[in-house]
Amino acid sequence: MPMSFPEPIILGESKPIQKVRELIRRLAEIDLNVLICGESGVGKELVARSLHYYSKRRNRPFVKVNCAALPTQLIESELFGYERGAFTGADRQTIGKFEQSGEGTIFLDEIGEIALSVQAKLLQVLQDRNFPRVGGHKDIEVKARVVTATNRNLKADLIAGNFREDLYYRINIIQIQVPPLREHKEDIGLLIDHLVKEQQKEYELPDFRIDSHLVDLFYQYHWPGNIRQLENYIKRLTILGNTEEFEEEFRAQINKQREGEASLQVEAKASTDIAPAATDVPDADDFTSLKEIRDKAVYAVESKVIKRVLDENNWNRKKTAKILKISYRALLYKIKDMKIKTY
Repeated sequence: MPMSFPEPIILGESKPIQKVRELIRRLAEIDLNVLICGESGVGKELVARSLHYYSKRRNRPFVKVNCAALPTQLIESELFGYERGAFTGADRQTIGKFEQSGEGTIFLDEIGEIALSVQAKLLQVLQDRNFPRVGGHKDIEVKARVVTATNRNLKADLIAGNFREDLYYRINIIQIQVPPLREHKEDIGLLIDHLVKEQQKEYELPDFRIDSHLVDLFYQYHWPGNIRQLENYIKRLTILGNTEEFEEEFRAQINKQREGEASLQVEAKASTDIAPAATDVPDADDFTSLKEIRDKAVYAVESKVIKRVLDENNWNRKKTAKILKISYRALLYKIKDMKIKTY
């Protein structure tokens, strides 16, 4: 039975967003595996749905799997299904997400979170284009297009040994980079208008207009949670109001952001190896870019903070990762990459 989906709308007139839309249009009809990369909240699922919508598969199923939300012991049976009696509690035959996708699209979100053991099975499925259910022997053909997404640095995971290189190149035939909101702030006004109208329609709210000075603050903020964070703020404003309270909270966050930026600038200035001598007038090719300065400053600050927290916790890496609010694997990679040692 044909399936219909509303057209996904990727809002924005900035060059980065126009580039994403152009890539989607060009890749939609090409049946190759696509890896969508970007920070949390940038709209990676929307890109995946757009690839499906503009393809010849649009009337077939679109099946999303959040790999980060599934325990390792369940993800294999969730993806590939299982036969009755395959394990304790398997009292009936169950089809997995790949079968459910049929000739449509299967979207594996947060692909970087799956365990190495499951990565090996997934690689085999993508290579052979068939698989048996857990506990079964009959091969089932894969007809769906596979689209994956991640907010992780998979190349760093390759180096750390947390992601298979062969799987990486299998899913990364074509890559779409979705920019963070801070890199296309000129689209904020358009996004605000759309999100306000969306909330008014969903909750049958009266007309609501955000004060211009509050919109100005939106343009100053760096939006670490990206469009999802902006959407949550708009929901609060349209439903609860409290504009003055919200503005006070927002100004505090912007001040905190500026303090952090000032700290990075101090670190960059202190790093004498990354700036040319004041008496020199460098050629354009020799001059260090602002991005390089920022990256080196962030690297230096991160290294110092990680070393300090490790020392304070007697090099308990699991506790350190929890305090720093990063994954254990990410911490191990940073320790290795930054050559942080205990003495």
